[in-house]
Amino acid sequence: MNLSTKAKRLIAAGVVLVGVILFITFRYLATPAPPAVSVPPSVQLVESRLVGRKEGQRQWEIVSRMVLQEGDVVTLSELEEMIVFQDGEPYLSIDTPRAQWQRKQEILHLHGPVLVEGKEGFQLESDFLEWQGRTNMLSSPGPVRIIWRGMEITASEMAMDTEEGVVHLKRDVEIRDEGLVWKLEEVVYNLDAESMDFYGNVLMEEEAGSD
Repeated sequence: MNLSTKAKRLIAAGVVLVGVILFITFRYLATPAPPAVSVPPSVQLVESRLVGRKEGQRQWEIVSRMVLQEGDVVTLSELEEMIVFQDGEPYLSIDTPRAQWQRKQEILHLHGPVLVEGKEGFQLESDFLEWQGRTNMLSSPGPVRIIWRGMEITASEMAMDTEEGVVHLKRDVEIRDEGLVWKLEEVVYNLDAESMDFYGNVLMEEEAGSD
């Protein structure tokens, strides 16, 4: 059967159209998809209370106005209250503007100025403190200043066992008490027993201006 000229033209046009569609389809499929952008999940809370626990018992509690969670790091700002517990009872009160909680390592970083207050007028000042949840240690890699029982104590490094109530002071330790200045290498202060042990060389001087 012979086809008319018009029919042949229609068939030719259809073949061209199918070819164009197939070309566009294969071109689209061959184009790689743009790489996915990895955005770490984050959650921001307002007015939150966080509690750190060990073996079911409270170690610390923080009331913060702003909480930002990014992965395993929780950043707390505008802190309204922080309490460290000993035997389930409030032991230390900490005033700090910002903190970061590393959940997996159980480490809490306190960014200064930091003021720690305890019983009977105990005060500790530092620019940075680190809380180790697994060992109950509160430490400062930099200078600290302590006010306790009328004494002013400064040191270049400090570590405090909050479970035992023992403070370890190292490097350039100075104790000012009733016009006397004690310069030491290392001091271990038991807050509960109110005892102080000196290690290394000890130098005692009379403070300038004292009677």
